[in-house]
Amino acid sequence: MMLKFPEYPFTPILGWSISRFETFDKCKRQYFYQYYSKYVRGVPIYKITKLKELTTVPLEVGSAVHDCMEALLARLQKSDSTIDEGKFLKFADDKLREYFSSKTFIEIYYNQTAELDFQAASEKVRVCLENFLGGPCFNWLYMRALINKTGWMIEPPGYGETRLNGLKAYCKMDFLFPVEDEVYILDWKTGAKDPAKHAAQLMGYAVAANSNFSIPWNRIYPKIVYLYPQYDELEISVGEQEPEIFFQRIKEQTEMMYAYCKNVEQNIPHDISKFERSPSPTMCRNCKFQELCE
Repeated sequence: MMLKFPEYPFTPILGWSISRFETFDKCKRQYFYQYYSKYVRGVPIYKITKLKELTTVPLEVGSAVHDCMEALLARLQKSDSTIDEGKFLKFADDKLREYFSSKTFIEIYYNQTAELDFQAASEKVRVCLENFLGGPCFNWLYMRALINKTGWMIEPPGYGETRLNGLKAYCKMDFLFPVEDEVYILDWKTGAKDPAKHAAQLMGYAVAANSNFSIPWNRIYPKIVYLYPQYDELEISVGEQEPEIFFQRIKEQTEMMYAYCKNVEQNIPHDISKFERSPSPTMCRNCKFQELCE
């Protein structure tokens, strides 16, 4: 079974995604800065760009693990010989060091700490990768999935654009692969468990796979693979009524975001004054754009 995502013509209308609605839901002002930065007045574009590129230590730990998992799977596609764990972990350490030296961190930019703890971050990356190599998923890939490794989709290109019941949406998958007439979707997590949020994310993947590839629901198996602090999994099964419930939720969330546009089709927002600021100090502390609100 060979799978390929369809290509959609460009449309300016906004598209739903888990991350976009999450930002919208927690702070409308942050949402404006993140998704409508070209409409910010009185702030040079280079400043907005710089703030948008700020990152955090947890984000870069996640990026390093995802990049290493991508490299590992690509290596398995070429050869099923034994993985040299020492070289693999050295590759991971070098990747994380590259990120630490080339990116600007919120923790430093906003004077939350004088120095980043690279060793602690490196240790977390190491634990994540060792948990995967020693976990059941890795063994299962060797036993079942390698048979059709030419059909693997590892970090598919683009943003995962799809259509969910006619609505534009983005469902970026980490790893999608066929096993006989079934399709499995895996998503790596290095942070805290959030069963409700992650189950919704998995439902989005299942719906996208059904929509794009016409795969029956009972042959789609989406799963979260938690890599820290220990290995764990979250798997969902798609019941008969669940897709329709999910479609309705996405429709409602999309319409909530549409309400902040004065031109929905062109995705032009209302004035920034309509985008309220979150009252949460903790949320503000972790926001890239906090200096603009000050």
